[in-house]
Amino acid sequence: MKAVYFSSFGGPEVLQAGELPEPRPESDKLIIQIKAVSINPVDYKIRRGNLKLMTGSKFPQIPCCDFAGIVRDSVPENTGFNPCDKVYGYIPTMLRKPGALAELAVASPRHVSLVPEGMVFEEAASLPVACLTALNGLRRGGDLTGKTILINGATGGVGHFAVQIARSKGAIVTGICSTRNHDLAKKLGCEDAFDYADAGLAVMNKKFDMIFDAWGKMNVQESYRLLKQNGIYATTQLNPLNLVSSFLGSLVSGKKMTSASLRTRPKDFEEMELLFKKGLIRPYVEHTFTLNEAADAFRFAESGKHRGKVVIRI
Repeated sequence: MKAVYFSSFGGPEVLQAGELPEPRPESDKLIIQIKAVSINPVDYKIRRGNLKLMTGSKFPQIPCCDFAGIVRDSVPENTGFNPCDKVYGYIPTMLRKPGALAELAVASPRHVSLVPEGMVFEEAASLPVACLTALNGLRRGGDLTGKTILINGATGGVGHFAVQIARSKGAIVTGICSTRNHDLAKKLGCEDAFDYADAGLAVMNKKFDMIFDAWGKMNVQESYRLLKQNGIYATTQLNPLNLVSSFLGSLVSGKKMTSASLRTRPKDFEEMELLFKKGLIRPYVEHTFTLNEAADAFRFAESGKHRGKVVIRI
């Protein structure tokens, strides 16, 4: 099969397209004919070697955990799927599993769901990691009805889903993104938007019930200044230093820091699909690439200049 893989850790230049053996059928797994994948930060962190203690250093490695495609004809019993089903899902590549950037991939049925009616493969492939992370992060805020939420990275992969989900749950959303993306942020559901590069945030006097740091790079002290008493700061990049700051801050103000992490339970897929079917979320895919353009796709995704999700068609 044709696949994109890397045989050493490094930048996008280590990615190469070539032939690899087709995956073998397993008694409890699905073989998927891949039609599209999307790129997430975890994918290029793995390729760089940032997570090699988890992923190991055995090569070649195939990147990308998000996919959409068609179930092949050999389907194990009791999986709930049939040949030719259109599906999308997630492969835990951090656990040393081959990824989806290939013509064929192996996936566990518990991480796979049917593509909702009216959704194309490119949209479906953009959902799992980003949208499920947004759902779980916002879940930490409890009932969001009428609450004010500040979303950092409001037009990025996780952030553009977080804006739509928060809005669907009755929250009043303010976004942080580059000035050129303010119109998109408001189209997604933000009532207002600020540029992270200017002084607007530093002089902001408004307080928020929750801050969702989809980009994961907000200054903790700045975040706590913008939170109301007992407010919640959820970040996609929780680290030990932040936890210490959070603990000290909670002693004084009751403000809490928590992780916005991926969760892939069946009910999470169901909630995500229901939001799509009701028209409350829509994946934003501005740029697509071919399999042979995988290195360019990664390079663009890592530049931080993309809006929504970057997708590779197979």
